[in-house]
Amino acid sequence: MDKQSECSNCHARTNGDFCHVCGQSTSIHRITFNETIGEFFSSTFSLEGPLLSTIRLLIVNPGLLFREFIGGKRKKYYKPVSFFVVITATYLILRALIGYDPLEGRMPQIDENAPDAVVRAKKAAYYMVANINNIMLFLVFAIGLNHKFFFWKRHNLAEYVTIGFYATGIYTIYGTLHMVFNAYVTSIPNQIALILLVIYLAYSAMSFHQTRSFLAIVKYLLLGLFSVVLYVIFGYGFSFLMVS
Repeated sequence: MDKQSECSNCHARTNGDFCHVCGQSTSIHRITFNETIGEFFSSTFSLEGPLLSTIRLLIVNPGLLFREFIGGKRKKYYKPVSFFVVITATYLILRALIGYDPLEGRMPQIDENAPDAVVRAKKAAYYMVANINNIMLFLVFAIGLNHKFFFWKRHNLAEYVTIGFYATGIYTIYGTLHMVFNAYVTSIPNQIALILLVIYLAYSAMSFHQTRSFLAIVKYLLLGLFSVVLYVIFGYGFSFLMVS
């Protein structure tokens, strides 16, 4: 008789490789980069999970989702890379449908007679805004790196990058709403989006780590701020290399 084990997702006592109640694999281990990369390539062909309930929980109690997913309840939620891919694809489809140009009226014209460094700097800014869907991957890893920097003992980097995929997906949802509002209502400064991102990252980190001392709150705010700064540095640096 097979040895019984407890399902990490629904806690049912079960035999074999899969839980007979919820269907999740009984072989659950810590999140690794190999698993994350494999999920990235399979996400286009296998998109599973309750998307709306995942979005709702990422808004009202993101820490609970992070703890449960990292702890083994992976059947219960939309997978992080799949979530990121689907939300990004939704943004790109809507942008194409409404013909939205994120650069229209927001970037100064490039004077080709200006010094070469100035021209390349402005072209890099154009590239970063125009290709924001690709640049967002830098935000994923900036969030993961800063979580590891401030809370390095609790989880490995791959687990923190998982949080980065979820948080970036939520930020992309805001960016989609921001785009629709700009297109049909009135223009909103892009700086508002970055401020809200810092606030959300601090809030989600506090929800995840569940420590509310003054020092911890300062760390959450710094985590959010440094993630955005690192994202801008990486994203702009990559854009500068691309246009150079």
